[in-house]
Amino acid sequence: MVSVTDAAPRDDYYLALERGNILFFPQTPFAFSTEERDVLRSSELSSSRHHKNIAYRPASGKVTGFDAGAVKDPERLRAVMRAYSERALAFLRSFLPRYMDGCRVDFASFRPLEEEGRDLPTKKRNDLLHVDSFPTRPTGGDLILRFFTNINASKPRVWTISDPFETVARRYAADAGLERISTERGGSVVNRVLRGIGLPVPPERSAYDRFMLGFHDYLKFNDDYQRNTPKYRFEFPPDSTWMVFTDVVPHAVLSGQYALEQTVMVRRESLLKREHAPVAILESICQRPLVAKAS
Repeated sequence: MVSVTDAAPRDDYYLALERGNILFFPQTPFAFSTEERDVLRSSELSSSRHHKNIAYRPASGKVTGFDAGAVKDPERLRAVMRAYSERALAFLRSFLPRYMDGCRVDFASFRPLEEEGRDLPTKKRNDLLHVDSFPTRPTGGDLILRFFTNINASKPRVWTISDPFETVARRYAADAGLERISTERGGSVVNRVLRGIGLPVPPERSAYDRFMLGFHDYLKFNDDYQRNTPKYRFEFPPDSTWMVFTDVVPHAVLSGQYALEQTVMVRRESLLKREHAPVAILESICQRPLVAKAS
């Protein structure tokens, strides 16, 4: 973990992220008031097991995942989520301009539940080491940068991480089906039929995205990996902030309540060292392209 004391853009911060480090801010680098924090800490998650967090979509301004019956002022909740998202993005634009140029702004989220002891299916458990991949938002080889803030009044948020993606991929990618996925024909049967009769279809998920989605699950279900991989524990105290490429760094959340987060999809071309991108590592292992080149 690299503690940040100088918020000016620096190449060593970019390289630290790309090599699998966490950038840590002992104090959140922008204002977020006690009143705003109280609004969030009083908001409850929807009772649906489909929801793991309250999500804010910057593109539409929509908030989902909260319990409408327990939130007195949904519009105030939306305003607070929007404020956090806007401030986090403004900070990232000044701190990591190389990454933010041409990036895709993804969701912000709030996690109101205590992570320790949650009863979730294995695929949804946060306390098992995993790399991130979003089922509904494939990256196409871009990277997932996540910016977290602990707004708990007294308790830290506790993570463990393992060795970075390259080490894990070179040990487990073959067993996780990289060879098969890199050679199979992409796209669903339904999409191929629709395309064949001239109807519009959504963009196909690349071989890279198909592998990463499966690798997320593979690592969670792999007892050898969960038990025997080297683990490094970090505690993020109240009002601290940290950022990490969560597809580069396998991670698990052991405990903590009330964390905010903003996600950004960073273009692979924006990296200082493109060979650090998970897609580049996987292509070097299987010796095949996993993402179609833009025409």
